Amino acid sequence: MKRILSSVFLLILSATAFAGNNDIYITQTGTGLTLTIDQIGATNTVGTSAARAVVSGTSMTIDIDQIGSSNALAASILQANSSSWTYSATGDSNLSTFAVGATGDVAGSDFDWTQTGGDSNVLIWTQGAAATATSANTDFVIVGGSNNINATCEVVGCINNWDITGSSNDIDTTQTGSANHQITVDLTGSSMDID
Repeated sequence: MKRILSSVFLLILSATAFAGNNDIYITQTGTGLTLTIDQIGATNTVGTSAARAVVSGTSMTIDIDQIGSSNALAASILQANSSSWTYSATGDSNLSTFAVGATGDVAGSDFDWTQTGGDSNVLIWTQGAAATATSANTDFVIVGGSNNINATCEVVGCINNWDITGSSNDIDTTQTGSANHQITVDLTGSSMDID
């Protein structure tokens, strides 16, 4: 009986150590927000495709880390000039979707997206969709293989800096708008597909 109880305890402990399903929903409007979120484990979410995390304001500092596999982030940054946004994902099969500047200006802001230690991750980045959504500076750092970036910029002055290390990564980007677009790319690896 003692051996059976010990085995059951170990199974429960193992299940707890790898648990995920930590779901966070945020709607925030205002100036000067400082937000830090760390999610460790698998299948965690910040927002969903049906109910995105929504932030809007100036001078925000937002730092979100997801460590594990099959995590997801879906965020709408409606307006965020002079703000700093850092998102870091570590693991495989993570999905992050950003809609930036849909209703206002994001000028003077810095958006950093880092994916390390994993494969088959997806980033969908859409910046613009509003006449007032002047561009910010976006940095994508990827270490891993078979990752997919789909980056769309629909405003004036898109500045993208990409540092990508790994093989079989797929990058699709479209920049539209009046002028002053810029992409700086540092690629290390083989079998890249860039459009």
